Amino acid sequence: MDPMSDFFEGASAAEVRERLAVQVEQAQRRAEAATAVRVEIEAVREQATSPRRELTVTVDSSGRLIDVALTDAGLQLGARALGRMIVDTSVKAQQAAGARAARIAADAFGEDDPAVAHLRSEIEARAPKADGLPDGIEYR
Repeated sequence: MDPMSDFFEGASAAEVRERLAVQVEQAQRRAEAATAVRVEIEAVREQATSPRRELTVTVDSSGRLIDVALTDAGLQLGARALGRMIVDTSVKAQQAAGARAARIAADAFGEDDPAVAHLRSEIEARAPKADGLPDGIEYR
């Protein structure tokens, strides 16, 4: 049977109006929550620092690099080592930002919500590869 038929079956006009009003109210609350979650996720900034504190990177919720802060020790590294360290440290910050975004969504909608599952799959798809390098980048 059609789910809409089940919704209306055996209900008076007043009951149908009440059910519809409840569903509209739930949809409005979910839309408001989705807007709040989007704003909160867009505000996410995560930092990671290299093991010996040569540099700290900051990324946003999408993993985009926002800032790189170098110490004098970081400036003493060769170009190749410094580049590698920036990428490796950025990967850690990206992972933290993705985890935080997923936590925000799960807190708002619940762990089992399809929107949360979709967000997690998007984060996983954007995640850097195991070697820390996005596809198509190599060091020489």
